[in-house]
Amino acid sequence: MLNKLILIFIVFAIFSSFRLVQAEEYLSVPAAIHISSVVSDGKLTIPQIVDCARKNNFKVLIITDRDIMRWEYGLKPFVNIIKRRVEEPSVFKYGIRKYLDLINYMQNKNPDLILIPAVESTPYYYWQGSIFNNTLELLDWHKHILVIGMDKESDYKYLPVVANKSALMLPFKFKNIFYFVLPLLVFLSGIFLLRRWYIYYRHVQKTILILITAIFWSALIIIGLLSLLNNYPFRDYKFNPYQGNLGALPYQNFIDYVSQRGGLTFWAHPEAENISEICRIKIITAGHAQDLLKTKDYTGFCVFYEGYQQIGKPGGIWDGLLLDYCKGIRRLPVWAIGGLAFDYTGDLDEYMKDLRNILLVERLDKGAVLDALRKGRVYVLKGKTSSHFTLDKFIVKDTLSSSFKTMGELIEICDNLQIQISAHLSDERVEHFTVRLIRNGSVVKTFDVTTPFDIIYQDNYDLGSEMIYYRLEIQSPGLLLVTNPIFVRRKKEK
Repeated sequence: MLNKLILIFIVFAIFSSFRLVQAEEYLSVPAAIHISSVVSDGKLTIPQIVDCARKNNFKVLIITDRDIMRWEYGLKPFVNIIKRRVEEPSVFKYGIRKYLDLINYMQNKNPDLILIPAVESTPYYYWQGSIFNNTLELLDWHKHILVIGMDKESDYKYLPVVANKSALMLPFKFKNIFYFVLPLLVFLSGIFLLRRWYIYYRHVQKTILILITAIFWSALIIIGLLSLLNNYPFRDYKFNPYQGNLGALPYQNFIDYVSQRGGLTFWAHPEAENISEICRIKIITAGHAQDLLKTKDYTGFCVFYEGYQQIGKPGGIWDGLLLDYCKGIRRLPVWAIGGLAFDYTGDLDEYMKDLRNILLVERLDKGAVLDALRKGRVYVLKGKTSSHFTLDKFIVKDTLSSSFKTMGELIEICDNLQIQISAHLSDERVEHFTVRLIRNGSVVKTFDVTTPFDIIYQDNYDLGSEMIYYRLEIQSPGLLLVTNPIFVRRKKEK
């Protein structure tokens, strides 16, 4: 009997050990992110986008149609009623529920492909100049944030963007009474005085003075009525497009709203400049890489196509943000993803051949995909070789305990720190690559290798009490690969 119990215990221990080892291994899943459909500013239907993703062997598809494509300009002081509005197709115009149902329908129709609802938002835009001297400019219209993973219709309905005024309405305060009472008093006073004037002067010969008086009382009536209509619904708003540059406020407000509802936020193309003109109105959005420093608690940014030169390159803004996280200045790390930014121009098939995200997931389902994005288990490939290159391993290992961690994870090291990197090309070509190991924003080691390759590097960096991180850049004439970081700190002695 004792021998049987010992045998059962040994089998259970072996099985448990196997499960623990397996838990640290992930599936590598290709994902296409940031594509618009005909629902908003894209040229392809969602079924066409799905077919293209299948053709290019993607397993995850995140379609990011524009939430609200609406801007309006009003003349002061009646900006809410004497105004011009321009609105283009968007999720709100199409119908939020209808859009989410369409994504769910396509998911059910394609069970082997993970489709996740998402939108691309403009949290704020503002006006500068005047319409009367042709200097009117619409600023920051193309400053976009991707929202990924929110499921509820109500969460989208109340997205706090400047084009969605009802979502920015502040609670009723005592002073709001005057937004109604004062215009009403002006309106009633005009009616009362005009009536008195009519009764008093109806038998008197009209003069120019009497006429001017009548016009004045009539003007009071019109001003009171216009003010009532303009002030409705008699509330204040967090911000509006006539307040000028509000800095990080609208964007932080937006990020906080999405985070509280379990969604992920990624700055879409933070280095991109966009200048155009419509109806003699200049639409200007400057590159806004610095906004990553001014905001916090967002999930990440798109390193490609428009996020590498200032942000993603070694020693750039991203490394500064990661160092702030290591020092405890920032609560959350910042992750890099790749965004196709595909709308009504170009060829989606060519875009998908050129750029892809590889997610490290525990299983192939929506929850695991969102977990990988939230925790930074992602690397991004750009270039003609991107569909053939596979990063088989990038881990930091403690040689004493044999424990290891990969991208987006934290490992506590007892003693010696070892980094392992391996990769291959699926078509078995032999090609030269440069592998740069980046520690805390600086390239600490460069490896010149040919595929397939397997690198083991012992870093003798003295950890002390600080947290550090490692990330990779791998480059060839046909590829640029960027990984998310692995964080490392010394294990505290008990």
